[in-house]
Amino acid sequence: MQITQDQIADSLSQITRIQRVSGNEHGVIEWFKQQFSRHGLQFKHSGRNLLAWRGSGKRRLLFNTHTDTVPANKGYTRDPWDGAREHGRVYGLGSSDAGGCLMGMFHALLTAKFDESACTLMFAPTCDEEIQGEGFELFRAEIPEFEACITGEPTDCEVCIAERGMFKLDMKTSGKSSHAARPWQGENAIYRAARDMLKIEELYEGFTERDDLLGRTTLAVTMVNGGVARNVVPSEVKWVIDGRTINQLDNAETIKRVKQAMSEHTCIEKEKARFGVWVRSASDPLVQCACKAGKTDKTQAFGGVSDAWWNDKAQGLIIGPGKPELSHAANEYLDEKELYRGYEIYRKTAELYLNG
Repeated sequence: MQITQDQIADSLSQITRIQRVSGNEHGVIEWFKQQFSRHGLQFKHSGRNLLAWRGSGKRRLLFNTHTDTVPANKGYTRDPWDGAREHGRVYGLGSSDAGGCLMGMFHALLTAKFDESACTLMFAPTCDEEIQGEGFELFRAEIPEFEACITGEPTDCEVCIAERGMFKLDMKTSGKSSHAARPWQGENAIYRAARDMLKIEELYEGFTERDDLLGRTTLAVTMVNGGVARNVVPSEVKWVIDGRTINQLDNAETIKRVKQAMSEHTCIEKEKARFGVWVRSASDPLVQCACKAGKTDKTQAFGGVSDAWWNDKAQGLIIGPGKPELSHAANEYLDEKELYRGYEIYRKTAELYLNG
């Protein structure tokens, strides 16, 4: 079976026109089910997750990527779901993150050549990667054991073998309210929160721990919410810290340092440490196959976090078509040539690994 660049780009255009913000992946699930049936693939449907496969052998390789997108941001100057093909690109929300991976993996499942009596190639398009929910982290238990897993994320088709951990902290800073005309009668929670936010910046800039592959742990204040009226000194401010961590300064130790740095007016209301540090070896057979398929001898770290974390035992890597900086950006797009390149890398990696 031969697949052309135009065919894959047309498929990407089709799914990009399906709105699939996290929790609403039903339309794209139905699209895949129709395609699986059309091509005679075996598949199972569980919740908002799918698993399709070819072969019946015990040597199993899994493709996994996510069907969901974030909501469209206000910076869009075009219809986020138009799926337009213009100037050699497919435009639309989720075209790059992770539509290109979805289409590349699906078509690689259709066309990869291997001994189906000895091997099984599986493809799991799963939900809720952009939020904590009911995706690969739960569906993993319903997938037959596999020796290796390729996680699809836009990496510019670079082979990634590590990603930092991640945590989120919901912070609360307390004060005392008063009329804005008499601020001396109150304790402004915004001023107190601002001073503690600057401590987060100082804390981050002072981190000395480094990892050769992952760099260093980072902290960023990403959301602030406070005040009840324009003429009231606020008694409470809520804000959020996003942390990305390395083994040398992991989630637990970083959160401990944040707590120690805060004033008595600020507390952590909620901790959410969903992902830890994930690392695989550059010498693993799967990684070597991907490097050969991509004609590179370099591996690197993925800049974000992904569902690779839920692959806790098998060989693994993260790779996919698309520029990482376009993820969640306005007027997202994917070059059709890059899309086809990603498909070829997925297909060749599967063939090299399963036939090895």
